[in-house]
Amino acid sequence: METVSCIICENNNTKKLFEKASRDGERFQLVQCRSCGLQYINPRPGENDIGKYYGAEYFTRRTERGYNNYFSPELKREIERVFTLNLEDLGFFEFEQELDGEKRSLDIGCAAGYFVGFMKDRGWDARGIDISRECVEFARGGGLNVTRGDYLDTAFDGPFDVITLWASIEHLHHPHLFLEKISRELAPDGRLYISTCRAGGLNFMKFFGSAWRFYNFPEHLYYFSRSSMKRILDKNGFSILTGETYGSGAGKPGSWLRKLADFAAKRFGMGDMMILAAKKKRHNSF
Repeated sequence: METVSCIICENNNTKKLFEKASRDGERFQLVQCRSCGLQYINPRPGENDIGKYYGAEYFTRRTERGYNNYFSPELKREIERVFTLNLEDLGFFEFEQELDGEKRSLDIGCAAGYFVGFMKDRGWDARGIDISRECVEFARGGGLNVTRGDYLDTAFDGPFDVITLWASIEHLHHPHLFLEKISRELAPDGRLYISTCRAGGLNFMKFFGSAWRFYNFPEHLYYFSRSSMKRILDKNGFSILTGETYGSGAGKPGSWLRKLADFAAKRFGMGDMMILAAKKKRHNSF
C-alpha cells in the first residue's frame, strides 16, 4: 500500500469521505482534497500490486466491477454504440473532415481494441495500448495494431491527431503524467477525448451514496468532477473545447425508469458519466 498526495494541488490537505470493501473484503478509504475537490483512494495498492484486483474474470464475469463477457459480439456492439454517440456529442466527425492526409490515432487503455478497430475501419492509422494480456491478444487476433505495456514507458513515433482515454483515466496511478506525455505526443491541432465517471455537482450519483455504481475500490483510483478535470487538464497544457454528461444508473437497463432517468441526466447535465474534448494550448506544441 502507498500513500499519495493530491495530483492537482500536490498537498495532503484531505478529508475522509468513507470506506468501502473490495470484492475480496479488503477495505479502502476514499478521501477528498479540501482545495480542488478531487476524490481518490488513499492509501492504495501500488502499481505492482493492483493487477490482482483485476484478473481475467474482470472482463468475462458480470460483477459490479467488471463486464458480462467483454469479448462478446453483443457487448462490442453496445460499446461501439456508446462511443459513436460520444463522438457525435464532441464534434469528432466534423473535426475528422477537416483533416488532410494520413490520420493517426492512439487509444490508451484500449482493452479489446474496439475503438482501434472503429478508427481503422474509417481509414485511420489506428493504434492502441493496454496492460491486459487477454485484451491485447484478443485485439491482435483481429488484426489490430495494439501494444501491451505501460503507456508511460512506451515510445511512439508521434504525433497523433487523436488520442483517447475512454473510461481509463480513473484507473491510472498517475493521470497527470499520462496527460503530460499525451501533450507531447498529440499534434498541435489534435484532439484529446476523455470519458470517465463524474463525481460532484448536480448528479445522479447523489441518490446512491457509497453504493454508487462507479465507487469500485480499488480498481477506480480517481474520481473527477468537472472542475477538478478542468484543473488537471489546464495544469498539463490543455484547454477544454466541449463536454457533456450522460447516464443515471437508475433502474434496470432497458426499463422505462432507466430511459427516463438517462434522458434527464443528459438533458439537464445530471449524468454520472462525463465526456470531453480538449486541445493543447498553443504554447505547448509538439
